[in-house]
Amino acid sequence: MHYSRIAQALQEISQAPRGCKADLAAGLLSEIEPDIEILCPVVRLLLGELWPPWEKREMGIGPEALMTALTEVSDQDIPSLRERFHDMGRVAEAALGQKGQHSLFREPLEALSVYERLLRISDMSGKESEQRKNALLRGLFLEATPLEGKYVARTALRNMQAGIGHKTMIVALSRSLKCDQEKILRAYGLMPDLGSIAVIAQRRKLEEVAFLARVPIRFMLFRQSNPVVPGCFLPKYPGLRVQVHKIKKEVLIFTSRLRNITASLSSISRQLEKIESDFVADADLIGFHDCAVKRNAICSQAEMRRYINRRHLSRKSRIRPTLLAYDLIALQGEDICSIPYLDRRERLLSILGKPQAMPFQGISPAQEDVLMDPGAVDELLSKAAGAIALLERDPKAPYWPGIVAKQDFIISGAHKKRRSAANDPQTI
Repeated sequence: MHYSRIAQALQEISQAPRGCKADLAAGLLSEIEPDIEILCPVVRLLLGELWPPWEKREMGIGPEALMTALTEVSDQDIPSLRERFHDMGRVAEAALGQKGQHSLFREPLEALSVYERLLRISDMSGKESEQRKNALLRGLFLEATPLEGKYVARTALRNMQAGIGHKTMIVALSRSLKCDQEKILRAYGLMPDLGSIAVIAQRRKLEEVAFLARVPIRFMLFRQSNPVVPGCFLPKYPGLRVQVHKIKKEVLIFTSRLRNITASLSSISRQLEKIESDFVADADLIGFHDCAVKRNAICSQAEMRRYINRRHLSRKSRIRPTLLAYDLIALQGEDICSIPYLDRRERLLSILGKPQAMPFQGISPAQEDVLMDPGAVDELLSKAAGAIALLERDPKAPYWPGIVAKQDFIISGAHKKRRSAANDPQTI
């Protein structure tokens, strides 16, 4: 498939109403012949996600690198174009309308070639990698038409601006491959890479997709609600939701966006390695201040985000990170999402022990209280020092990867105000 077809489709999708985007993407995917290796790359090029989110890989390209490559190809004033358009995709499109040099080859740019060259750029690191990346970018821009260059630039920056996300792509795959949308959604929850899911769907093997160690599943989502009693209630603190994989002596920790942040949490990893059982847990990464003024105070979410994104990992930090486990997804390599929450909770306690008093080190199950009336819920929320909300769990409910829970909720302090207002006869 020529890359011009993908660029054209992306342009049409970006300009189409929301309700038409899936049909346009499905139309492009329907043009791909069965069992052709291009299906996965095309899906990834449409989404602007060239590899699974959990892979330790970075494109390592910014606007300045694109400007350098374009300057060597075009006669246009690239800095002026950037001031005019701001979007590097439009800068590339305008720049390639007036090339100072042309490729020796007049062959159309192939989609697979674009995909593979961009992957090669992401593999480059170390000495002279900047020059080698520039050479590959320059070559792509030499061969590209203005419209192709627009989407090469946006793909390199992982900012497609086409309005096609995972939900739209799932609908498009369902229509183009004539597969049940719910089956694709279930498979995507367990294998969050739509390029790979497209190939599996094409081969009619969606039912075979299962949990894999070291591959994060999509997190179950919770909506806000008033408490439903009786129920199991766990305090939620400021922090980042993470997924913890412990396999033999290996520990992997992923964010809610499935990014691997294990390298930023080496102290926690060393403690988790001592746990005998292999497991996958849904947890929160929280931190305690380790300075005289704020000693043992819980860090804000922004502070935890800065902590995992710090550049110099070897520098001593005044934050002590810990993990608060809320659910167990897998145990000893076995997916246990389908069993009731109460049973998953018992297994979580069996491998991690009883909840520890805060502050603590390493990993601890979150404290759980079984409450019978709404007044007790309000009291728990006010008593849990530092808590910003409660997580309510239904004892019989399963864990739904990537899906909004039907019987589990987030209870925030706002529910109390809503309930008081509803009971106030003066409220209109």
